[in-house]
Amino acid sequence: MGGRGGKGNINGFIDWLSKEGKGGGAPRPLDISKFGNMTLEDAERRIRNLKHEELFVFDKDGKLVEAYKGNSHSVSFPMSVLDYKGATVTHGHPKGAADFGGTFSFADVKNMLESKWAEHRATASGQGEMNYIMRKGQGAKPKAFYNQINRDYKQIERYLSDRYTKAYDDALKDGKSKQSAIHMARQMAVGYLNDYWRRTAPKFGYEFITRKKDYTYNR
Repeated sequence: MGGRGGKGNINGFIDWLSKEGKGGGAPRPLDISKFGNMTLEDAERRIRNLKHEELFVFDKDGKLVEAYKGNSHSVSFPMSVLDYKGATVTHGHPKGAADFGGTFSFADVKNMLESKWAEHRATASGQGEMNYIMRKGQGAKPKAFYNQINRDYKQIERYLSDRYTKAYDDALKDGKSKQSAIHMARQMAVGYLNDYWRRTAPKFGYEFITRKKDYTYNR
């Protein structure tokens, strides 16, 4: 989970979009006894300020049950984590690696759809960002949602390839620095993905929510 990619072209973004969330190597568990009675808010305050990814699993009663450490691009976890019914799972999207913002990739959402979780969260480190949240509702249809993503992926890939490249090139022509051009193209791409999740998720019984940095925690 987590991880971004690419610089001045779309290739890194497309690679992240499809592969992010698949992890990078064997899971590295954290000793949760060191965290005491950590709450969801405590965990997200922690991971939002890290340069590497971490993932925390809270059971349906809000108790921390597992945690894992990753690198600046991804965090791996065992498949058994997907079986926590009613769990809330949160992981970080570090600022240093966040060339394309903190929103969910397709792989992130597929993890949610293949799980028994109630809620999946990405805690972002970008300026003004906080959380991207996918919640499972009554009558959710994960398989149908999964199939819709697979149908839409190629079209979205083509759209983003054209729009990202144009936004980046136009910004350079307007005299923007390379870093500013990347930022502008990134924001366009992230905004498009957020709109896609917001439009698509409710059709299959899921809710997609974005939260800014300072909000009152409630589930």
